[in-house]
Amino acid sequence: MTPSSTGPRPGSPPTEANTSRYGRRDPWVVLESLLQSLTEASSTGKSIAATVEAVIEGVSADCAFWYAKSAHKVSAICGSRPMSGEWCVRIAQLVQQRTADDDVILWKNPAPIGIDEPTAAVVCRSLKSNGCIVAVAFDPERTFTEVDGKVARVALKVLLTQRTQSLAGTKQLLMGLLQSLTAIIDAKDPFTTGHSERVARIASLIAQQLNLSTGQTGDVYLAGLLHEVGNIGVRDDVLQKSGKLTREETEDIQQHPILGHRIVSSIKPFERLAAAVRHHHERYDGHGYPDRLGADEIPLLARVLGVADAVDAMMSPRRYRPGRSPIEIDAILSRESGKQFDPAVVKAFMAIRHEIYPPIYHKGLGESALYAIDHIVENMTDVSGVRLGKAGQ
Repeated sequence: MTPSSTGPRPGSPPTEANTSRYGRRDPWVVLESLLQSLTEASSTGKSIAATVEAVIEGVSADCAFWYAKSAHKVSAICGSRPMSGEWCVRIAQLVQQRTADDDVILWKNPAPIGIDEPTAAVVCRSLKSNGCIVAVAFDPERTFTEVDGKVARVALKVLLTQRTQSLAGTKQLLMGLLQSLTAIIDAKDPFTTGHSERVARIASLIAQQLNLSTGQTGDVYLAGLLHEVGNIGVRDDVLQKSGKLTREETEDIQQHPILGHRIVSSIKPFERLAAAVRHHHERYDGHGYPDRLGADEIPLLARVLGVADAVDAMMSPRRYRPGRSPIEIDAILSRESGKQFDPAVVKAFMAIRHEIYPPIYHKGLGESALYAIDHIVENMTDVSGVRLGKAGQ
């Protein structure tokens, strides 16, 4: 079935050509119109709203809505009798409480009480989504059929397929952007090529030792890749100076977390990483920069980055000194625990230090970046409850 630019759209009045013998629009014509609506939708919320509207027309319901199961929230409520969010949550839970496995539920209320009690409902859900579509009727004579269930199932499948394809493109764009930014960072100071990648890998190992969530571990990996992006705005003669910096030059260098914060914040899917980028040079004792935060005021991911950044900087040779040995690095970390560094993060690093020494020089972003971007993009839809699988699933 292909979208029709001239066909009826959800919400258009029924005509003889697109109306079934039951006095409602042909559900398959409605679904064809849905395809066109989804290609024009600019957000997940609009895609969900278009799908819910298509279902309410396709099954001839009085009210329909999207129910995000994990958050117990509803959205896209529509119909001739739209009800409150609280009412929708109660009905969605009532209909689903005895049927845990079916992807389509055809429900008939055995004893409706009052005019606001539905007499029938159809629910469609999928393993690929945290949300489901619920359509209800209030007419005592109304019963939803298997055909209605198929209409709802196809509508949900169209939504999930469209969003999977759309977000697959978003993931590809973000991966390309990430590769470009890391290449720019390395080109800015060739002497430190690979530093951001190594910091990202060290930080993710520390995060795993701290039992952080998969999402947080992915975030700290990406933040590690981007933590030096603000160096783009630092003068080359300052960034590449081999001797001692003047006070003015030091102040110039210390602006890079602020600029990095601005750059990362401007990229919508990456804005959640901005705080870690801004604060990775704060000190646990409050004497760092740029905001002189201390202890738990410093975001946890920034505290992890702070240790990872320092470790790689110490073990890597610089213009003005050779790389330090693992024994020297361990001694500095122990001495600065509770001063420059969070003691819990230092302890976590010590537990996985054998995976760091000798230095992990693994070039290329690889699967770690892909997994981290997958998690960010898939959770761009938390509000709606849509969870996307990989393309083709």
